[in-house]
Amino acid sequence: NATEHLKVVASYSDGTTRDVTSRTSFQSNEGAIAAVDKYGQIKAGPIPGETALMSRYMNFIGITNVAIPLPDSVPADFYRALPRKNFIDDLVWAKLQSLNLTHSGPVDDAKYLRRVYLDIIGRLPSAEEARVFLASDSPTRRDELVDTLLERPEYVDHWANKWADLLRPNPYRVGIKATLNFDNWIRERFRINQPYDEFVRDLVTAQGSTWQNGAATLFRDRRSPDEVTMMVSQLFLGIRLECAKCHHHPFEKWGQDDFYSFAAYFARVGRKGRGVSPPISGDEEIIFAADKGTVEHPLSGETLPPRPLFGEAPEISEDKDPRTALVAWMTGDGNEFLSQVQVNRVWADLMGRGLVEPVDDLRSTNPPTNGPLLETLAADFRQHGYDQKHLIRTITTSHVYSLSSLPSDLNVADTRSYSRHYRKQMRAEVLLGAIEDVSGVPTDFSAMPPSSRPNQIWTNRVGSLFLDTFGRPNENEDPPCERMEGSTVTQTLHLMNAPTLHRKVTSNAGHARKLADSDKTAEEIVAELYLMIYSRWPDDEEREIGRQLFAEEGNSRRRATEDLMWALLNTPEFIFQD
Repeated sequence: NATEHLKVVASYSDGTTRDVTSRTSFQSNEGAIAAVDKYGQIKAGPIPGETALMSRYMNFIGITNVAIPLPDSVPADFYRALPRKNFIDDLVWAKLQSLNLTHSGPVDDAKYLRRVYLDIIGRLPSAEEARVFLASDSPTRRDELVDTLLERPEYVDHWANKWADLLRPNPYRVGIKATLNFDNWIRERFRINQPYDEFVRDLVTAQGSTWQNGAATLFRDRRSPDEVTMMVSQLFLGIRLECAKCHHHPFEKWGQDDFYSFAAYFARVGRKGRGVSPPISGDEEIIFAADKGTVEHPLSGETLPPRPLFGEAPEISEDKDPRTALVAWMTGDGNEFLSQVQVNRVWADLMGRGLVEPVDDLRSTNPPTNGPLLETLAADFRQHGYDQKHLIRTITTSHVYSLSSLPSDLNVADTRSYSRHYRKQMRAEVLLGAIEDVSGVPTDFSAMPPSSRPNQIWTNRVGSLFLDTFGRPNENEDPPCERMEGSTVTQTLHLMNAPTLHRKVTSNAGHARKLADSDKTAEEIVAELYLMIYSRWPDDEEREIGRQLFAEEGNSRRRATEDLMWALLNTPEFIFQD
């Protein structure tokens, strides 16, 4: 709740300086932590944390990082004694110490089991898998579980489905066959665990038939240099250039010269075929490097040569595809954006919040909540050959990853420093897959083989009211596709009332019927349902509630089993990844 004043000084080319505070505009990234008014007065909020304040005078930007620690300090010995499994723990504990925050306790094996299954392969452990893991007394059982999950085939579909969101083209524009080929290409990259820098190189320099090389579909969907520029810069560099297309970026240094010089790398992308003709667009198209092609500045009309956003890129010869030089610059040692935006994206998937939010908006006016951690993660990612499995293993085997989401008195307001785990709702495909696994009844999708899982769907034109309700993106909107995050009343009502879910729970071929018809006792059925749905054993109170449900007069074993399954499927413990 303290106040402080910012002072802004401009230095001029004649050697003079001037106080320009009164002519400067100010903005806070997190007003609840520290707000700033138009006069440059900072007002600290009632919660601890760290944020950035931006000062803008003319086209110049200055950043002030402000930390608001808790007033009562924590002894340094407390932080020195904390468990450390890798560098992630070191850097998170250092951040917490700077803010006088303490961490939540670790989760038990059951919660870790469920968390890591959903995060790595996007599905629940079976009751038997949960039973085996919970009975293990191996001191390395968690690390061994991570290694096992990273080699399971479900890993491919789960992580490829995330990238399909970002790259998936509009099938009404590019055609069904090209969309299917692109989806297959993405999944194959994860199947062979292709290094991330090679994945980017193959996409940005893609050539050939859209019916044979799925990556080439990127340039069938994005048909002008400016369209490709905005997508490539945001997805692979975390630099949002769309503002600079028309004017100087209000929060960054990029201007129109930067935008169109970068776009010039794509000026010689050639296409041979009949083009696109929505809503059918069924033809093949060949993508190749043309002999010529230029980009002009929209105001001056000047032809701009290809130029990277910073640093130096290799020279481009007349017979060489400019995109090759661009990728060499993007993946070069002097460019940390490529690795930083990817580790930030994966960190957000696993930890519930990115070190930078939005995850693909890396700029000086939007600094990371833990800069040293982002830099070290990115450096480790590069040193290990851009191996995404290594990155996921590093994060999920850290002690920080295993923290509870339940806050303590000293971290209840923390939403940025990872003093506790941040819960998130299951992704639409993961949630539907979990319901299928629990009920034992798969969903029949059009244009998909029988018993296909939701995250194997290759186009969002495959209809699913459930997936649309729970945030599946609309392919007709401009990629990168944004998912609808968070809970809605419609989602709650769908889980409670949807006829398709009712049919799964009450199916004669489902798990509820099989459990009811088995020779298991009522208590054993209750325990089996808790293992299937929550990956844990029920506690004493839950066992008693289950016993009473099965003992109700006129209630059959099957009805009791179905009622308990439905009730558990409608709880936050099931719907949220914790």
